Amino acid sequence: MIDWKKLIETEEATRKSAGKQVELDWREEAAYSLCELYYTQHRTQRYGGSQRIDLRPGSDFNRFMKSHMEPLAKYEVWEALFPNKESASSAGAIDEALHLLADSKIVDRVYSDDIVTVQKLVATISKKRAKYLDNL
Repeated sequence: MIDWKKLIETEEATRKSAGKQVELDWREEAAYSLCELYYTQHRTQRYGGSQRIDLRPGSDFNRFMKSHMEPLAKYEVWEALFPNKESASSAGAIDEALHLLADSKIVDRVYSDDIVTVQKLVATISKKRAKYLDNL
């Protein structure tokens, strides 16, 4: 015999945990898109031309993501760049985030362990991106 009450409770618990996961996924997706754009610009400046990004494990792109972009999560740069879904939903917002990332040279500062400057830059970026919080 099927225990419907337990089955319904399990389903509700799964939905709640999936809702939290979906909440995190949009920021990760926006951060990945931003990293891909940043890498493309970096590669175009260095090598010229436009080639497809190699997504195979161990490729230059994957090494770039690990060495330059993953440390940004440690200093809450992604939360500053994408405070809510609206800040990650349009091409203009992502383009603005890309310019903030590149103009502030925060990647270089994180890579060189300049923690004080990184924290100041994160606070400044949060203030600039706060306009997306006003639209709630």
